[in-house]
Amino acid sequence: MPTRVVTRTRTPDRRVPSKRGLQTRQKLMDATIELLATRPYRDIKVLDVAKEVGTSPATFYQYFPDIEGVVLEVSRLLVRETTAALDGFKDGSWSSDGLAGATRLVEAVLDGWSNHLPVMRVLTAVAAEREPRFVKAYFAATGPVRRVLTAAVQSDRPDDEGKELVHALVTGFAAAAGHENAESLRGLTKHQRRQGLARLIHAAVTTAAA
Repeated sequence: MPTRVVTRTRTPDRRVPSKRGLQTRQKLMDATIELLATRPYRDIKVLDVAKEVGTSPATFYQYFPDIEGVVLEVSRLLVRETTAALDGFKDGSWSSDGLAGATRLVEAVLDGWSNHLPVMRVLTAVAAEREPRFVKAYFAATGPVRRVLTAAVQSDRPDDEGKELVHALVTGFAAAAGHENAESLRGLTKHQRRQGLARLIHAAVTTAAA
């Protein structure tokens, strides 16, 4: 699935790519993400990506330091798109609309992540291993979600309780994203899984506001 992103216009050795170079860079990014959608992250090698594009590993290294570099590059687009998708939720007013508001939030987040699910899965998994670059990228990618949830649970409860609640809900979103492409999971459709997450968010936010 094409990522359509050029967020850094310099190569690892600080050169500015030509127009043709940017096109090659884009193809390498797209091929990496397509492989991530069908294969385990740690099984993908630079040679695999180069073969998909019809070029050499040497060409890959002209634009990215490693496979991780591609994932982190695309994660920057994920941050921008998630921020834009949640612009209408940032004041927390969605929570006053009960389950319907929570459902809209779930749809907005998971639809916004839908083009980047392979990247979101990798960020979540590798951040859990405490790899610093991925921890930073994971928190950046989930930051917009964390902010709209924080706005909704603000109350007189201690700050730590609010942070704990928001952290748990963000973790729920990340886990849900990992299963988005499964047609059925333990007998539940994607719609049912999303609705279950919406009910959880609604219940948590309602309790926090009480």
